Amino acid sequence: MELALKCVQEVEQEEEKVRQIYGAMCHSFPVLVRTCGLCQAIAFSADKAQSDDRKRAKAHQLLLNHVAKILNLNTECLLEEIVRIDAPTYLRYTRQVLSAWGYFKRFAVSILKVQPGGERE
Repeated sequence: MELALKCVQEVEQEEEKVRQIYGAMCHSFPVLVRTCGLCQAIAFSADKAQSDDRKRAKAHQLLLNHVAKILNLNTECLLEEIVRIDAPTYLRYTRQVLSAWGYFKRFAVSILKVQPGGERE
């Protein structure tokens, strides 16, 4: 919970549009993980982090940084690391992210003032 708080407070310092996009992702990211899997959800954000839309790219990069912090991995090789791990570790990482993301969703509402259904990624 403390790590989620610090991460969301970091986003609070960003521009309004970045906060709105990130806050919306806090609500939608767990659904993406459950639907597509952790690897595909990370790949989606990694692709969006390379977008021409600077604010959207910044929001997705922040999300990747925060997922890496939760998993205690390096952000630069997050996707590569997830692709290479064995099944039990993949399941553990998925549970860790989903467990932590409940706090991210709550802090997105209380700190970033983003309700579910806000700005889409």
